[in-house]
Amino acid sequence: MPTSSVIGAGIVGLTTALYLQRCGRQVQLFDRQAPGEGTSSGNAGIISTGSIFPEAMPGVWREIPGMLLGKHAPVSIRPAYALQFSPWLIKFLASSRTSKVNKAVSALSTLSAPALQFYEPLLTEANAQDLIQRKGMFYVYETAKAFNKARSLCKYRDQHNSEYEVIEADELQTREPALRHGLAGAIVIPHAAFCTSPLSLCRKFFDLFQLQGGIFHQQDVKKFTTSDNKILRVIAEKEFETDEVFITAGAYSNSLVKQLGHKVPLDTERGYHLMLPSANVEIHNAMLFTERAFGVTPMQDGVRLAGTVEFGGLSALPDYSRAEVLGKMAQQLYPGLDMQGAKPWMGYRPSVPDSIPVISRSSKITNAFFGFGHGHLGLTQAAITGSLLATLACNQETDIDMTPYNIDRRW
Repeated sequence: MPTSSVIGAGIVGLTTALYLQRCGRQVQLFDRQAPGEGTSSGNAGIISTGSIFPEAMPGVWREIPGMLLGKHAPVSIRPAYALQFSPWLIKFLASSRTSKVNKAVSALSTLSAPALQFYEPLLTEANAQDLIQRKGMFYVYETAKAFNKARSLCKYRDQHNSEYEVIEADELQTREPALRHGLAGAIVIPHAAFCTSPLSLCRKFFDLFQLQGGIFHQQDVKKFTTSDNKILRVIAEKEFETDEVFITAGAYSNSLVKQLGHKVPLDTERGYHLMLPSANVEIHNAMLFTERAFGVTPMQDGVRLAGTVEFGGLSALPDYSRAEVLGKMAQQLYPGLDMQGAKPWMGYRPSVPDSIPVISRSSKITNAFFGFGHGHLGLTQAAITGSLLATLACNQETDIDMTPYNIDRRW
């Protein structure tokens, strides 16, 4: 039985490990933290089957000043990180060309639309179905200008048969009465879902992984022993023999990827959330407020406000004032929202300029595979990523064209 080494025990690593077990692999999982306790624990909890748009859309360069300079700016760049970040930003702006956006929409739709069906067997086997609420999700717009723009972009949804519903202000108020009056409307993705505890989901998957014979090493993988273009051992605190390696370490993937001879423009969008244990408003669905770039999700432990983008690398200390801004914005949208006991958090979204994750076999190391760069869609695309990586490793044919996700693509 081949031994697979999965590096990174977030949601992408866990689903990859489970799908490898379904292929008959003996799997060892590595992470410096306990499974699921990194970035995967703090996401917005949305399995967003309608998320088909890259972050760099045509004309995004015109919006950047407003994104950066507004009072509650959804994007910030740490001054000390600006020079290091510039090459990524240039590639990001280049990705907003219409031809590249069309390719990205197709690639993201391919992963996001069927996301839940790849979760289904894992949820059943892990007895985790109760953590997923299949109620849909709302993209909410405050102004007529933003709402009209969102309607116009639905042409992309039509091209890819992405199901949606447009609702006006009155119906939005009926469905979500806790929202303040005067909002413009919403685009509803009826078959999306949300997770009421992303950390509990990871723990359920980890329990299943162990029950099926998986081994976890809470160690930080530093490098590999290679010979004849093949990884022989994973080196952490100890050395571990392996037949194949899967790098699913999110924003921490890059140093390992470079050791294997690949160069990927991977950076981290530092995201924040604010957990409200007693919000005192009734929220029925997962909501995304695109003009303010944050989401609101009802969860087991309260209401989670998640969002904002901060570029500052992996070592700078958190700026929790950005989480506090989420609370101020939410109070403007939900009159009476109770902020008492709010707890801030910060994590690292692994992001590439074109928003298309790397799901790929290495062209340089015969037994290395990659699954990272999911940006804001790690939870959404984790299960299908795990399935695709297992399919590649088992030399089976995939049902989709893997070219857009190749690690050697032109960035």
